[in-house]
This record gives sequence, structure tokens and C-alpha cells, in this order.
Amino acid sequence: MAENHTLRIQYTILGTMILRPECVGEAAERLQITDFDTEGTRALFAAVVRLHMDGAPIDPITVEQAAGEDLEPLIREVLPYCTGDFGYYCGMLRSQQQLRRLQGGAYDLVSAQTLEEAEAAMDRLNALLVARRDPQVLSARDAASAFLSRVGREERPVYITTGIEDLDKFLFLDPGDFLVLGGYPSAGKTLLSLQMALHMAAERRVGYFSLETNPQKLMDRLMAHMAQIPLWKIKKQELEEGDWKRLAAATQALAELPLDFVAAGGFSVRDIRAMSLSRRYQVVYVDYLQLVSAAGKNRYEEVTSISKDLHTMSQATGTVVVALAQLSRPEKTGGQLIPPSMSSFRESGQIEQDADVALLLWAEDPRDNRSGRSLKIGKNKEGERETIHLSFDGATQTMRPLGPDVHSQMVAAGKQAKQRNRACQSGQVTFTELAEPARAPLPF
Repeated sequence: MAENHTLRIQYTILGTMILRPECVGEAAERLQITDFDTEGTRALFAAVVRLHMDGAPIDPITVEQAAGEDLEPLIREVLPYCTGDFGYYCGMLRSQQQLRRLQGGAYDLVSAQTLEEAEAAMDRLNALLVARRDPQVLSARDAASAFLSRVGREERPVYITTGIEDLDKFLFLDPGDFLVLGGYPSAGKTLLSLQMALHMAAERRVGYFSLETNPQKLMDRLMAHMAQIPLWKIKKQELEEGDWKRLAAATQALAELPLDFVAAGGFSVRDIRAMSLSRRYQVVYVDYLQLVSAAGKNRYEEVTSISKDLHTMSQATGTVVVALAQLSRPEKTGGQLIPPSMSSFRESGQIEQDADVALLLWAEDPRDNRSGRSLKIGKNKEGERETIHLSFDGATQTMRPLGPDVHSQMVAAGKQAKQRNRACQSGQVTFTELAEPARAPLPF
């Protein structure tokens, strides 16, 4: 009975396409030849669409000529099924056929003989679930009207924020965006991403896939940040009564957040995508991109494939994907280190192509791990590119924005200290003079 019902739906669509040619464009846009079950219905659908694309008239005679005399009985059979609710029937056929494909994919999964076969079947199921086959087409008039309606609303749009106010002024993150956070080793990429993940988890389901650090170490760092307790106290378990109180409050707050930490060593993008769909993550962090498993003839192909697949994942699933990435070694000119640029992404230029937003993080004084950090918006499809300055507190695993005035004072104080050090080494000042405190107060 179900097969007969589906066949009648297909007959209704084909009959309407022949007798109402103005519907053929909608059918060609919404349906595929594989949505039709028999060789005859597929051939008839293809013939009508071909006439439409050629600009030829469409009627029973031209269709028979295009499809062949063998389909003349089928043409006569479908004509009585013409309907005025063509769009509804197209939707019904698509839903039924997608369900049948899902059922077929599920059968492939349960009948798989090897793990590789099961993974391939799961990939096909995921693709069916997230496939978008309803392209949105707006005329210029409709687009203009929709724009005015949208910007004229009283309520303002809500974007996904990072928790860094100075950065969020310039970003407009939406579901489906791909953000890349690049940095040199030990610049603080993981630290900053944990802060961002914690902030986003207040309103969204977040999955943090760590391919480098185990969840226990991530938890130590996160607790140091949330409780504002030096990390070394946690690592050595030298905690005082006040520390325990702050940790108790922090762990209770964390326990209520929809935030998962996944030990993802050896994961591929396929693995990350499958778990993200099954656990309904809205935001996914990948630490870090170059460690994701991928196939390729060389390292360039592997990293290119990873970047493309993460970008596709974000678009297809509507998930915000935040991928950390290593930058190539810093270059020098005149003995001075050059700040990173978009071309600094290691091993593939595809990363800068795929990212909707790209952030670049580096220590302002590479010789001093306690120095401030610069966070540059290297790419921003929907906004400006700026550089934000952050203080770095390694003890409590915290980065905080620095206003321009505070940052200028810090830079000036640093220059003054260097000048005094050089003067001491050259004998221009004494050690007693060097020990005197600088007159300009440090901004801490």
C-alpha cells in the first residue's frame, strides 16, 4: 500500500508537470531524479525537465517525442493526476524519499561487518539528516522588503559572543560560522578558548574536543580561572580554606553548564561531526586543527582537507565551529619579530580561505611569557579588523582586555625599563639608581 501511495504522488507530480508547464521549474529545483522509483518515472521526469531547460513547449505530444514512444502508456496514465497543490505534493515526495533513504542507511549500519563499514554508513546517515535541498531564492524586491522589516524591528539581533567585550564589538557570530584562532606555541590559545567556551556555555550546548590535552588537565586550568586560584596550588594540592570555598562555588557553577570535554586524540572531522550531532552541540571547539586525523598524499593536502571539512560541518549543521590552529614560526626583520598575519597559518593557505573569522594571538614580548598578548582580527567577513590587547595571568589562567590607555602605559613602562637596563650595562647609571622605582606607576 505504501508503495502504491508513493507512486500516486509521483504520478501526480509528473502529470502536473506535463499539463501545467509553469510548475516544472519548481520541480527541477526541489526534486531529483532519484526521488522517482521506477525507470519509467525517472525517464519521464528527466525528459520534461530537459524540455524546460531547452525552452521548448511542454505538452503530451512534445513529452512523448522527448521521452520516446515506449513511455506513451505511462504519459497517458499520469495525466489524470494533475493537481493544483503542486508544491505540497513535491514536499510529500521529498519527505517520503528521505525517510526511505534514512531507513536504508540504518539497515546498512546495523548490517555492517566491520567498523569501517559502520563509520561509512553513519556518515551517510549524518549527511542525509543535515542535507539542505531547499535553496532560498529572493527577488531584489523581496530581499529589500525583508531587509527593511528585519532592521526595523524593535528587538535587536542576538549574536554569539566570546565574552571578551572589546572583541565582541567587532564580531557578529551566527550559527554556522567557522572561527579560527591561530597562535604561536604557548601564546595562550587553549587558555583563551577555554574562557570563550565557558562564556558560550552559559546559553548554548558546547563540546570542547581536545586532541592535545586530556580533560583532567583542562579541568585544572578551568578551575584556576573560575576560582581565581593559582594553578600551582591546584597542581600541588596546597589549598587553603578560602581556596576550597572558591573551588566549591566554581565546581557547582561548572556542573550546571551544558559543556562537555572530549578526549579526541586521533579523531577525524567525521568523528567530531558524528558526536556533535548525536550530542546536539551548538558550538564546537577543536584544539587544535592540525592534529585532526585526515587522509592525503602529503601534509598540505591533509590540513587543507581538515579545514574544508570543518567549514562544511559548520555550514551544513548550523554549528559554530571554533578551531585552534598553530602558526608558522615568527619571522624577524632587523632583529625584531614580525607580528603574524593571515599567511602565518601553518601548512595550508586553505585555512584563511575557509574561516569566516580568523583571530591571531601572540605574546607582545616573546622573551617574557608574562607579557601581555595581542589578539588581532585578521579576517572578519562582516566587520572591521582590529587588534585587542589582553593582560596575561598564567597563575589563574586568565586573560583580560586592556583599554588603550592602560596598554600605552604598559608599553611605555616596558620601554623605560629596557632603556634603564641598557644604560646600566653601558655604565651610564649605577645599580643603585637602577634599583630606584620608576616614577611612572605601572598600570596593575
